[in-house]
Amino acid sequence: MANTVLYPGDTVGVIGNSANAAMLVTTARKMGLRVGAYGADETSEALQLADFKAVGTTKDRDKLQHFAESCAAIVYDSDRVDTDVIKFLAQFTRVPQGSDMLEMMQDRLLERAFFDQLNVNVAPYATIINLDDVYQSVNSIGYPCVLKPIQKEWSHGRELVIKTQTDIAKAAGLLDWGTYILESQIAYDREFSIIVARDQEGNQQAFPITEVQSVNDRAQKTWVPTQLDDDVASEIHRIAGEVGKNVNYVGVFEVSFYLTSSGAIYVKKIVAAPSETGYVFGDAATVDEFEQHMRAVCGLPLAQPTILTPAVTANFTASQLTAIQTQWQIKANWHFTFYHLRKPADDDVVGHISVQGTAVKPLLDQLDDTAIWSTPTDPAVD
Repeated sequence: MANTVLYPGDTVGVIGNSANAAMLVTTARKMGLRVGAYGADETSEALQLADFKAVGTTKDRDKLQHFAESCAAIVYDSDRVDTDVIKFLAQFTRVPQGSDMLEMMQDRLLERAFFDQLNVNVAPYATIINLDDVYQSVNSIGYPCVLKPIQKEWSHGRELVIKTQTDIAKAAGLLDWGTYILESQIAYDREFSIIVARDQEGNQQAFPITEVQSVNDRAQKTWVPTQLDDDVASEIHRIAGEVGKNVNYVGVFEVSFYLTSSGAIYVKKIVAAPSETGYVFGDAATVDEFEQHMRAVCGLPLAQPTILTPAVTANFTASQLTAIQTQWQIKANWHFTFYHLRKPADDDVVGHISVQGTAVKPLLDQLDDTAIWSTPTDPAVD
């Protein structure tokens, strides 16, 4: 495709209300772009930081159209954005990230068909229509396994971890919601992530591999550099490169992996947007994921990310704020980022800290010594 360049003074729109949206707004403004933000909550940080804001829901087609026509291009903040909205906006302006990758990664069957096309390892799974399917499929998939709705947006409260046959009966009510998949829970030793930027011409630039510790399917801690066998690192880079070759997408995306004790690599998921596992590069590297994302969207050359210092980031929730405030007073090497959420629930992530030093292990030990962050004991449910 022809390279379309955005220059300082051009207008870019950001759609979404997450912490990523605010970071995209800040980055775009720093690059000299005029920035508009669209969202339902006019008090959200992204809308407050933008040069102009458009307040509306995803159902307000007139407002969406007007917003799109006011922007030379639009970026979205997360993989939870409604694909129908992105397709609608694309009728009136450029949306470089597109909707193809987003749509594919929001549907678990489409996602796994894509993984099969790339011939990569994923957790064994089966398509589930009724309760009999669960009883039949669990024999080949084994315990523990997870029952998940095909559409990821429906996942909250509609997933079931099955550890024994007696758990299967609990699935009866869930299956009334539609088609599910039954997926094996991988017993993994370590989890890794790689952020890749893809420009308008299909060129790719990968960030260094990060190691991740997840709790309840959310990245809790992320660090670089990580100690990793060359063969494993090479395979992670190869798979991420194949993903980039087979998608119609401009910007940064994440591919995350499980590594088992036997050295087997499984793809966990792909995120078609900037990812929280990439926050670590904000203080650790020559370029962060948000600038790289905007460089791709604006048609600029992709920077080559280089690690400047070992670093760890750790997310904190609303329930941990009191403990975080204690550390605020005593930690000279902690850098705090708050997301300014209105009325967050106790388990909502409301910010993250970033710590730099001469080596990763002392940094992780420093976090562990505070007893703020728990250690995961069970495989995450994605």
